[in-house]
Amino acid sequence: MSVLVAKSAGFCFGVSRAVETVEKAAQEGGRVVTLGPIIHNRHQVGRFGQMGVQVLSDPREATRDMTVI
Repeated sequence: MSVLVAKSAGFCFGVSRAVETVEKAAQEGGRVVTLGPIIHNRHQVGRFGQMGVQVLSDPREATRDMTVI
């Protein structure tokens, strides 16, 4: 079996922008959280977790010291 990868493989514009937004916020420091998983890619969400980004399931869990994405 052979697998061909398209030249344009990767995230769509919206997902790329979401990933960049989370990465930038995490690099700036502070408590960064997303309201639900920002994208439906467990590997990327896991990488965010390694960066310290947490996932909230309810907006009422957010506190003033958090950057919510």
